[in-house]
Amino acid sequence: MNIRSIAVLLLFMGCSVPKESAVQNLTFSSQEILTKSCEEENCAKVEITYPEASPTEAGNKINIALRSRLMAYFRQDTTYADLETAAEDYIKGYNEFKADFPDAPGAWAVEIKVENTYESDSLISFKFSEYNFSGGAHPNSSINFINFDKSSGNILSVEKFVLDQQKLLEKVKKKFREHHQVPEGTLLTEDPRFFLPETGFFLPNAMGYEGDKFRVIYIPYEIGPYALGYTELSFELDDLDGIVKK
Repeated sequence: MNIRSIAVLLLFMGCSVPKESAVQNLTFSSQEILTKSCEEENCAKVEITYPEASPTEAGNKINIALRSRLMAYFRQDTTYADLETAAEDYIKGYNEFKADFPDAPGAWAVEIKVENTYESDSLISFKFSEYNFSGGAHPNSSINFINFDKSSGNILSVEKFVLDQQKLLEKVKKKFREHHQVPEGTLLTEDPRFFLPETGFFLPNAMGYEGDKFRVIYIPYEIGPYALGYTELSFELDDLDGIVKK
């Protein structure tokens, strides 16, 4: 290879952008869906805010996964073209209900907020906070996370970001007992506040990254009654070295 060929090759290598560098440029814009049945107090409302990734290969996968998760908060026996259609169907359901029961009290609402709570060179985490009320004794709410491989845009299964589930379970169990002030010597299965299966204590569905913390959240009814509320536990990432992916 002559000197001119080498120079051209080096110039080409210098101008090319590695795939990892392109990943660093992944950006997000805020999207909002707001649909109401009326402007009065006793109405139905759907309010959704979520981030939308820039149109890269990984970004497109992330967008599809986020919208799919948002769709899960609406009727599962119906296929919707998009979130706007799902929101309109929710409002339609309220209007039909009010037509049949005009004196029924209370307003309906679905409120969902999706936040980008953590981003590193290899991992990105989104937190879903949801509130809904469609009649009944009380409203319902939930918190969940979706964690992604940043380079591919694929959802990370628990096994991909929790490197040692047994050690994490032990740490969560210890902090859970402290949080609920379970007396020393009392088994969690002996405490009537908690719903535990025969297999014993377990990790919740909601686990993800927020700021410089790893968050573990039990939602109402998951491990206890509605009155127990949320059990939100936070761990420093340095304290989980080798236990969760950084």
